[in-house]
Amino acid sequence: MRTKLAWFLVLSLACVTTPAQTATVAPGTAAPVSGPLPRDGYFQQIHRVADGVWLIAQPQPFHIQPIGNVVVIEQRDGLVLIDAGGSPGAGRRIVELVRGVSDKPVKAVAITHWHGDHVLGLPAIVERWPKADVITTTTTAGHLTGRSMKAYPKGAPDSTAQAAFDERLDGADAFLRDTLAKPDLARAEREGFEASQRLFRQYREDTRGLYLVAPTRMFDTALRLDDPQRPVELWHPGRANTDGDLVAWLPAQRAMATGDLLVAPVPFGFNAYPRDWADSLRALQAKRPTLWLPGHGAAMHDDAYVQRVIALVEQTRAAVAPLAKERLTLEQVRAKIDLSDARVRFVGDDPWLSRWFDRYWTQPFVDAAYREANGQPIEQGEG
Repeated sequence: MRTKLAWFLVLSLACVTTPAQTATVAPGTAAPVSGPLPRDGYFQQIHRVADGVWLIAQPQPFHIQPIGNVVVIEQRDGLVLIDAGGSPGAGRRIVELVRGVSDKPVKAVAITHWHGDHVLGLPAIVERWPKADVITTTTTAGHLTGRSMKAYPKGAPDSTAQAAFDERLDGADAFLRDTLAKPDLARAEREGFEASQRLFRQYREDTRGLYLVAPTRMFDTALRLDDPQRPVELWHPGRANTDGDLVAWLPAQRAMATGDLLVAPVPFGFNAYPRDWADSLRALQAKRPTLWLPGHGAAMHDDAYVQRVIALVEQTRAAVAPLAKERLTLEQVRAKIDLSDARVRFVGDDPWLSRWFDRYWTQPFVDAAYREANGQPIEQGEG
């Protein structure tokens, strides 16, 4: 079962392990670690970012296994949520956070894209507000109901699917224990992997009872949820992080909820559309937002980070394209690409974040840029 766990952990681990480093701990063995500590910043918190608008986000913005941000928008007859969190447990906590700021019902949940860390909290939300519409682009609806999410049960939990998911978590636990047994980790890396052990233990509990909720309303290009004070314009600006990305524009507040077109502090480059991504971000900039609400990370009050991501996309494409034209293999291109200057711009000299900048951006985005340069299709995997 491939969730962002698979993309962000299993694929990342494949890049850093060798046959001699594979897990040796028996699957299912309990890790001798406590649950998340306050400094781990795992549990999402809610913050008012504009009048009648709140952002639900993890206070520590980077985790190996992330939970997507949720935007809450109060309209006259109910609330609109942008995204739904990354697990049933996260969904239950999101329900309580939402109820803490408004007694209005959730009338709609707009899902920015099909990746599990933005959609798997839906069951708890629609259980609490069963009349809520679940809105996606038509393309994203196809992923949620089709091959991309085929391993997930639809409409109700399934014990076989749950067992397969738990087995994948066993492998993640084993990798983390093996990694922490290495003596040469930098202090920041050791602390990061120790926190990841605690977080995966909580994530295991949070993902009990996984299943997908099907969209109830789809659109191709744009859909307006009107309101006298806080209208929401749902919009597909073009391909970027996925082929069906949805963003939410609040014209009265000049706020843009971007989904994973923007992720901080480390962009996610898996299975992306390199040329289109830069164009889509520029389309968002053309609205001149004064408040950016990313798919992960804190609210932003200017477009400096947006500019940095556009520059990173273009730098990576420019580095890959001439090498691809020389008919080098992907492995040869990977060996020649050096994005160390970009890595410093995003994460400084932090060894923990540097590791994951390379795993979550450099490696997957170079792959996507190589496919683009060679005219190969970008495959949307299982999420």
